[in-house]
Amino acid sequence: MLQSLLMVLGVGMLLGAGLPALFSLSIHFLSPTEDGTGASGVRRFVGWAFLAIVLVAVVAAILLIARERIEYFTGWDPYPFL
Repeated sequence: MLQSLLMVLGVGMLLGAGLPALFSLSIHFLSPTEDGTGASGVRRFVGWAFLAIVLVAVVAAILLIARERIEYFTGWDPYPFL
């Protein structure tokens, strides 16, 4: 029981605080530097990678929430293992 509680707590912390933190870090890495030049190189790559992770999580959550409606109208189940 304690293990299940810790797993739920860990996932809640990851999704509850992790995704907003990744989004803010992506904005930080993609923002211009102090001298006004745009982000380049590794900063741009890291920023877009963090933003892609957040986007994938948001799309996965929307598909999970609307799973039954999507299956009803299209016949496609985005999560057949659930």
